[in-house]
Amino acid sequence: MPAIGKLLRENNIIFVTLALCLVFYLISPRFMSLDNMSAISRQIVPIGLIALGQFFVVVSGNIDLSMGMGSVLFAIVLGVFFGMTGGVELGLIAVIVSSLAVGFFNGVLVAKLKLPAFIVTLSMLFMAQGLSGLIIPRGQQIFLMGGFFRFLGAEKFLGFYWSFLFLVALFVIAYIVYNHTRWGAYVIALGNSEENAKLAGINVDRVKIGVFMFSGLCSGFAGIMLSTRMGFVQPGLDGNGLLLDGIAAIIIGGTLILGGRGTIGGAFWGLLFIGIINNSLNLLNVEDVWHQVFKGAVILAALGANWVLWQSRQAEAQ
Repeated sequence: MPAIGKLLRENNIIFVTLALCLVFYLISPRFMSLDNMSAISRQIVPIGLIALGQFFVVVSGNIDLSMGMGSVLFAIVLGVFFGMTGGVELGLIAVIVSSLAVGFFNGVLVAKLKLPAFIVTLSMLFMAQGLSGLIIPRGQQIFLMGGFFRFLGAEKFLGFYWSFLFLVALFVIAYIVYNHTRWGAYVIALGNSEENAKLAGINVDRVKIGVFMFSGLCSGFAGIMLSTRMGFVQPGLDGNGLLLDGIAAIIIGGTLILGGRGTIGGAFWGLLFIGIINNSLNLLNVEDVWHQVFKGAVILAALGANWVLWQSRQAEAQ
């Protein structure tokens, strides 16, 4: 019995997600259809990229509030270059370079100038929102057509969208880096205690800048995937909704908001949980305002449960 209890405790998000699938299937059998499962896999891609970048930042003991609106800005950058050139090559390069530059800028301000990550990235959020409206006037759209956007946005391999397969591949790479490299260990050490990390000889400034650059890159990828899914770009897209869903996914997946603990697998299951919630509430025609109420209650419950589990682990370790 103790072993079963430990299994349930350590993998609670898996059991909760599977139970949630069963509940929604009983309410609406259409939920488990192949078409709906495929739709969920496509819908969660931008959220998953935001969640993955946010995961490393949060585990390191920081937060990046600029990722959501940053993804909208990078989608617009891609759209503008596509509109000017008729191709995606320069646009993709511009997105990757600019997203890494934004992450580097955030990281330097946090690491070198010791500014709070919350304030730095909140400022970047407002800047990204403003720049989006300057690049494309409000009310205008740039439509994205052609092989690249159709390939990532609509084509499948073995029943899965290519965009979802890209997300899974990135999660696998992140898992390897996080669990089997020194850099992953440095991120965890930094989140547990910056002072102890310094005493251990870790270059904490380099790690901080690194996690923010990765966060920026994930935001750029999210912008690319967002543009391919929608088929157009415009200012005013709900980037903050992506950010909140991404943060919710990692919290529900067991990442400690104070830093120092979390798993890539848990983040992925948390992402599936959020995707299922979003899809099912739409499938059941629940009003948008109740979406937010329900998700807020779920996040609060998950945060409380994860805190209790963390406290119990601390007690066992003593």
